[in-house]
Amino acid sequence: MTQKRIRLKFCLMGLPAFLGFVIFYIIPFVKSVGYSFIENTFSEKFVYFENYKTVFQNKYFRLAFTNTVIFSLVGVTVIVLLSLILSISLSKLSEKFSILKSAFVLPMVLPTASVIFFWQLLFDSDSYSAFTKIQSVGQFFEVLPIYLLFVWKNIGINIILITAALGKIPQSVYEAARLDGASNWKLSTKITFPLIIPTLFFVVMLSFVNSLKIFKESYLYYGTNYPPDSVYSIQYYMNNHFYKLNYQNLSTAVVIFTLTIAVLVFVLYKFENKFSESTF
Repeated sequence: MTQKRIRLKFCLMGLPAFLGFVIFYIIPFVKSVGYSFIENTFSEKFVYFENYKTVFQNKYFRLAFTNTVIFSLVGVTVIVLLSLILSISLSKLSEKFSILKSAFVLPMVLPTASVIFFWQLLFDSDSYSAFTKIQSVGQFFEVLPIYLLFVWKNIGINIILITAALGKIPQSVYEAARLDGASNWKLSTKITFPLIIPTLFFVVMLSFVNSLKIFKESYLYYGTNYPPDSVYSIQYYMNNHFYKLNYQNLSTAVVIFTLTIAVLVFVLYKFENKFSESTF
């Protein structure tokens, strides 16, 4: 079989996935961009950037956007740091403790509804409700269950990826560095961390995507379209405008949020490339 025929077979095998991506993602997004520039779906009058102006002036959009950014930044930072610490600790354990690594994956396979039911029982207490009513820290305790749920549910896959990356580093590299008098700090900063940068970048991106998918758990936990202000995210905003059939507002919010994510991914990608080049 020639190389050309092999490539053709691979292209044909990937064609259904590519068509599905175009039909269910690219085309709807292009239509959303078009909706963001018209007055409504009936008149289809072109209104330039009026919808964007309206959305930016909406205090609930600003609240939702701010909450989403804060949740992603804080949540991703916490989960990546915890994943790195736990992965390093687990990589030093013997094989008989390998079951501990598998235990971190368990939250990913549990049904969401049963997890939320347990979470509601855990945080539905008079003492915890009292904390949420304290003016100075009330907002923190209102959103704390969602942060904990996000970390608990998604930390498993991060640990698996980082542990696998740590296991691929040849021990001969560490032995040679120790012979040269390198300390544990030097081993970590000059060998371990630089060699797992690509994996850490992927873990950061995966965690960021998962932080945007926490809406289902948040919706089930609070059981309403209008949760506390500190929890009101961009997904709540878009979901509510979908129910109101306000497609122009919804589409505009989608475009703004998508562009924000694209810029963030581009910056992270450039940072990862620059760091890798400066390291090696």
